[in-house]
Amino acid sequence: AKAAGEATVAFEGAKEVMERLRHKHSHLVTELEVLLSELGARFASSPEERLLVVVYTLLHRCYKYPTATTAEVPASFKKELTGVCRACFSADTSTKHADFVAEYKADYERDLDPEQPTFPARLSELIERLKRWKRTLQADVEDRLPATLRLEDESPQLRGMRFVDVEVPGQYSGDAELTSSTDGLVKLERISSDVHVVRRHGNSYRCLTFLGADGSEKRFLVQTSLTPAARGEERMLQLLRSLNASLAHHVETRRRGLAYYTPAVVPVWPQVRLMEDDAAHCTYGEVYEINCARYGREADLPISLFKQALDDAVTGKVTGPEAVLDLRLKAFSDIAQNHVTENIFSHYMYKTLPTGSHLWTFKRQLTHQHALSCFVSALLRLGGRTPQKIMFAKNTGRVFMLDFHPAFDSKGITEFVEPVPFRLTRNLYTFFTPFGVRGDFVAAMAAAAQAMSAPGANIETQMMLFYRDQLMVWPWRRMSGAGPQALLGPTPADVRVMARANVDEVMKRLPCITPNPPRMMSADHLTSVQKGVIHLVEASINPKNLCRQEPTAMPWL
Repeated sequence: AKAAGEATVAFEGAKEVMERLRHKHSHLVTELEVLLSELGARFASSPEERLLVVVYTLLHRCYKYPTATTAEVPASFKKELTGVCRACFSADTSTKHADFVAEYKADYERDLDPEQPTFPARLSELIERLKRWKRTLQADVEDRLPATLRLEDESPQLRGMRFVDVEVPGQYSGDAELTSSTDGLVKLERISSDVHVVRRHGNSYRCLTFLGADGSEKRFLVQTSLTPAARGEERMLQLLRSLNASLAHHVETRRRGLAYYTPAVVPVWPQVRLMEDDAAHCTYGEVYEINCARYGREADLPISLFKQALDDAVTGKVTGPEAVLDLRLKAFSDIAQNHVTENIFSHYMYKTLPTGSHLWTFKRQLTHQHALSCFVSALLRLGGRTPQKIMFAKNTGRVFMLDFHPAFDSKGITEFVEPVPFRLTRNLYTFFTPFGVRGDFVAAMAAAAQAMSAPGANIETQMMLFYRDQLMVWPWRRMSGAGPQALLGPTPADVRVMARANVDEVMKRLPCITPNPPRMMSADHLTSVQKGVIHLVEASINPKNLCRQEPTAMPWL
């Protein structure tokens, strides 16, 4: 009752503030309402694009299922497929998109509805059908939907609107430095007439270009149908911005120009946001897919081969930790030798960048940026770094990790089950070169750790705030095996205890990464001051650790 009363008071206070703002800045509020309503309603994906995302997700789930490819489809997955089928072709979808339903519904239900007699009996057959649907939908989306749309067709109201008081989004976040003066903030002139469609790994986003009154341009992706995890990604960006202040005040990181790239993110509605983008942005997975398309290879073939090679371990024909590890290592080595080379990324960047000077500068910058991301991954135990979640800029070498935030178990402790501390796979190691890894990569990672452990960094306080906010909004009720108490979530006191436990673990790991100068040692027993970072690097490139990863992580790349 007390909490409800406090919420009512807060709501009434916010309502009063909004009424006063409407009265004092009526023109600004009108422009913002039009802009926000149009962004939330006019730039959603088409039903074909949404179905392609569903097929991508289902195929990924099949690869991750700990079941032999020759076994039957698990009952829990059948139940999930039934729900997906009903949601994709619901009555609302049939009313709004009758042509889409007429074209795809019958074939989709015949192939992928567990309630139909034509549903595949084995997991391998289901994977093949999902692959076929993926190819069909990709071809349909690329052939029927143009890469550039017209704003007057998508949103006539925004096309004819001229803004007066609204500023260009993202100026209060991202890499921009905040000052007490607002004189440097750029007003929004209009939105560009071209709406680009950005397609990455099955997802399709509408990209708007905001034109400032000073002639500047800023591109934003309109991301819709967001999950609760998206807010965790935004809080992670806030943490990285606060860490940038510590990097800027430390001499070793400042002389190397080390700073995290933090694109601006503007929440519009609970499930809609603007994400700053650039035409030069590309993901590590796209590089691999381009290489496969060039040589006519199937991108998912190594995953299928690896999963098939482990069938004996799943069915129990091969038992014992050593025997299973040998089986995984043999499958990993076979894929690395016969299907995925170690110079795919190097060839791509060599053909993309114009001169050797550009390549050298890009390689050094990418090494520094990836080292910073790996430092946070090792410090906070953040996993899931699949090739599709590593984004970089081809013109600057800046790196941004997608879906980069911690996951928690039922006790509120960071959940991390990967055998490697961060991603430094074969293609990245080859591009950086052994000298670059032992030199720039290790030095940048050690310098970042030294900056965070400096007396004035206040990293413990920043981590406490970050974990508290993450735990307060973590979807407890969705966790498997959660009891009735999970419906309400932990109390504020429990959240503080959980956050404190996570921060203590972080503060224990930090000295292990920070350089430690040796004291009073003979010349015959000198060790590197960066031995903590070197140990992590060796663990990340060890084939025995890489082969223990999930096939969807594509450790051979």
